[in-house]
Amino acid sequence: MKPIRPLIALALPAVLAAGCASGGAPQAAPEKKAPIVIDTEASGRDVYTEEVPPEPMAVQAEPAGPEAEPPASEPVTGPAGQMEDDTTSSRTARPAAPVGTSGGKVVYNMKPPKNFKRYNAPGAYNVNKLIYPRREIFGVFTDQARNQIADRRALGRKVGMQPNMIKSFYNWGNGFDPNWAQQIWAQGAIPQYELEMTDPNAATIAQVAGGEHDEFIRALAQGIRQANVPVVFSPWHEMNGDWYAWGYCGTRSKPESNACQVKNKPSDFRAAWRRMHDIFKAEGATNAIWLWQTNQVGARPQVGLKQFYPGNSYVDWLGTVGYYYGEKGWYRTFNEVFMPTIRALKKISNKPIFIPEMGMDNYNRPKDIYNFLYNVAKRSDVIGFLWFSYNKPTEIDFRIDRNAASTRAFKKYIHKAAFGFHPRTPQKMKYNARTHK
Repeated sequence: MKPIRPLIALALPAVLAAGCASGGAPQAAPEKKAPIVIDTEASGRDVYTEEVPPEPMAVQAEPAGPEAEPPASEPVTGPAGQMEDDTTSSRTARPAAPVGTSGGKVVYNMKPPKNFKRYNAPGAYNVNKLIYPRREIFGVFTDQARNQIADRRALGRKVGMQPNMIKSFYNWGNGFDPNWAQQIWAQGAIPQYELEMTDPNAATIAQVAGGEHDEFIRALAQGIRQANVPVVFSPWHEMNGDWYAWGYCGTRSKPESNACQVKNKPSDFRAAWRRMHDIFKAEGATNAIWLWQTNQVGARPQVGLKQFYPGNSYVDWLGTVGYYYGEKGWYRTFNEVFMPTIRALKKISNKPIFIPEMGMDNYNRPKDIYNFLYNVAKRSDVIGFLWFSYNKPTEIDFRIDRNAASTRAFKKYIHKAAFGFHPRTPQKMKYNARTHK
């Protein structure tokens, strides 16, 4: 589970002014500053109705059928031909051609720009080839209270392909464990370090921008450099939302939202990001891949993304978080969930786009799995995804293998395009699941 740091109240010492010589009344002591109270269960996955009407979002149709559906439907059956009893699991369908192909040709990811260069500190693991992998990333987040490496291996056996990225969430103030990253890398996966800031009484974006937390940042960078393996590093995800303490309040947020308690500015976010990046570079931690990830814009369509962007020199991957919520009638297709954000991101930069957190309810799982994997695979600018494969008690069972129909559909479609690669050979065209355990 995500470690939560205790709230630390910032108290100003009481200062009593001495009475004046004429016998006037002493001044009142200033009141103690009340701690900021934050809802630590807040999530961007359940805020759709706060910002826009609860109808499916109108999205301009994409050319050449990115939302193409399989031409024929086929029921998904369990043992002895019995129907799966999960909601609408019978509505899966078979594609007429392999996922993410065009005329039978597999679509690979975009190549690095001509003369692509990125500074690599002497002795640090060179991650340049990983920034532009030829095949798609297939990553997972599993229950952090369990053994994530064992869970990854078990899931890989079920779907016939080992995930090549593992995400973990860490709160501000927690040190970086080089052994954690090295163990994941030794298993053939890239560690993805998600840095949060849940307690604004301990640290804020503005304080980071002002240099008040350089010591912690320096220690974090030194830990990543010591690991000397690739680490996908992402601080303050979904900054365009108002549900996290590091997010953005905006004009249409509810006053009680977490971001409105702190009142962060986009300029503070940009400055804090650049400061962290500069410290990492100074410490030689260039084995960090910097992932700048927003929430999908449908939750807060009036909040622009560019105002949070620190610049191409400070970012390796663009990212967007999004979930399929067919049961609530919110987002049911890749076009609705991701395309508005992808269009917005491409107006900001031509960097590779990664989907670092996604999942879906059980509205139409097999068909939705096809819809998602097909659209990721057919876009050369989207380099992969990371599935939030976790049964979250306060929300939904998002696990890939939550039921037999979901597992079968995922196993079938993940092998029909250029998904999966060993992190040490990210440019290799072919993938052999047996040799990449």
